[in-house]
Amino acid sequence: MAIIQRLHSPMTRLLTQRALRTIVAFLVLIESIFIADIFTSTLEQVLREGGRAIDLLTILLLKSPEIVDFALPLVLFLGLYLAITRARDANELVICAAAAEPWTRIPRLAMYFGGAGFALSFLFSGLITPMASYAERLSLYDMRARTLIAELSNPADVRRVREVNGRTFIASPSDDPDAQYGDLFVYRPGPDGSWIVAQATDWEIAGPDEARDYVVRLQEFREIRGRSGTAPTTGATAGVPGLDFARINVRSMEMAFSADDVIETVDESPRATERALFQTDGPLWGEPIPRSDGSLMTRPTRRFGEMLARAILCPVAAAMAVAAAAFSGTRRGRWLALPGGLLLVLAGDVGSRAILGDAVVLGYVRFWPAAIAIVAMGLAPALGYAWLRAEQIVVPARGRA
Repeated sequence: MAIIQRLHSPMTRLLTQRALRTIVAFLVLIESIFIADIFTSTLEQVLREGGRAIDLLTILLLKSPEIVDFALPLVLFLGLYLAITRARDANELVICAAAAEPWTRIPRLAMYFGGAGFALSFLFSGLITPMASYAERLSLYDMRARTLIAELSNPADVRRVREVNGRTFIASPSDDPDAQYGDLFVYRPGPDGSWIVAQATDWEIAGPDEARDYVVRLQEFREIRGRSGTAPTTGATAGVPGLDFARINVRSMEMAFSADDVIETVDESPRATERALFQTDGPLWGEPIPRSDGSLMTRPTRRFGEMLARAILCPVAAAMAVAAAAFSGTRRGRWLALPGGLLLVLAGDVGSRAILGDAVVLGYVRFWPAAIAIVAMGLAPALGYAWLRAEQIVVPARGRA
């Protein structure tokens, strides 16, 4: 009940609304910059694979979650810092203090934001971003398969030549107005000098189904198999080098094939960076490690240490925002608080990920003390400075009221 009352206090509502608006605005801005940065390379990739506009939008959407985890500590710092300093300079915090609102609700609110950022960071890095990376890889595969099938099925007035997995596919436009499709020519060399040549006139591909399988319907299908070698001098195949047997002629036939038969096979099992936090072999459980007695143990991966470091940085950045707001009430802090705080947040991100990434590999005995030490070294100085400079958080500097 006391927490609910604090959350509904005028000071808390005032700062919460301002902080949320600023945090969302900066998060959208950082996402926009990230999307603009990767747009050209993603567009080139989609065009190279023959994708469409919807494919480009899908890939950009699936790439966007990866920047949220990085941006959260920064936007928390900026949102809280600007919300506090603007309310202070507008004398709104002085009015709240005159109405018996304690200043301690400001760092308390910052810790609420930091806790929410901690949970949100783990949600993105441990679930949303890995799922998006996995979906992105499969989307690229489906786009390549769809483009290849479309090129072969609809060569229009251009002869399409594609070489995939050692097979050469040549699809020609139809010369017969009664035929829906043209000729299809496939050449596949074997490892021992053998080769297979297949040709079909008037053909079509139907699919894919839910299992990514297609059905190809062939008319006037012919197949010739042979082997490189010297041409025989006698028999039905005299003068034909290396022909093993005569060609096979079929008037019409159907065969099923998968996209894996014509393009590089996709591994549908999640990779290490595509596994969620609590999945088997994911960041938390890691790979099984044999003990000296022959039994197996699990140990978190370096990725888990880096995920925890980013999540820890959220409450630390929130506390630093309060300290920076107090420092900005001084003559020097007026110009140094914001850039100095941002530099500390970025340095803390690099340093904490390096420390916890290395510590987690050494086991829990060193990992958890390192994590606790980082939290203490981040929160204690920031909250301690805010406690000593509490008046400067609430009262605007002379000449700025």
